Amino acid sequence: MVDLCMILAIVLTGSEPPSDETQATRPAWVELAKNSQLPLHCEGIESELWATRDEARTDAMRRAAARVREFAAEVSPRVQSSWEVPTWLVQDHLLKEPIYIEESAWKYGPMFRAHVLLDLSPSNRDVVLSKWYEVIVRRRIHQVAVGIGFVLICLTTLFTYLRLDDATRGYYSRWLAGGAAAVVAGSAAALYTWLV
Repeated sequence: MVDLCMILAIVLTGSEPPSDETQATRPAWVELAKNSQLPLHCEGIESELWATRDEARTDAMRRAAARVREFAAEVSPRVQSSWEVPTWLVQDHLLKEPIYIEESAWKYGPMFRAHVLLDLSPSNRDVVLSKWYEVIVRRRIHQVAVGIGFVLICLTTLFTYLRLDDATRGYYSRWLAGGAAAVVAGSAAALYTWLV
């Protein structure tokens, strides 16, 4: 019966049957992921079909990073809107097995699909959240540094304006005030673009 279904699928789709070599080396967790029978805290992610192995791997890692972000957002919802989980974090800490890439033969050439097995245990959620907290702390320190820098620029501009106005005895007050306003506005615009 299985052979009849396989032949019928091949005839209807016009594709070639998968080679026995690919099926023989396929890890057991790929089949378990398709049947939703993975162990506790494990989840399988697969990519779309791609023309190259690298594209399939990139797509699978991007999908895995999105799933890890959802996983972390279950505890801290702000993660969902404010942080993209880096793929290196997924690859270094959350992969339970190496990425498996299978080749499918089509009439126009080989296509590739990548499979990823994630370990979504509570301890790994803590790892992801600690990295997110590090990013938030760095971002806040950066914002404070930019704010302090802007205040210093404003004070320096004010004192420079006052010294030059006093040195010229008020003769160039309009020009100095315009220059000071331009310096403050330019530095505010530069710091805002640097901050955002």
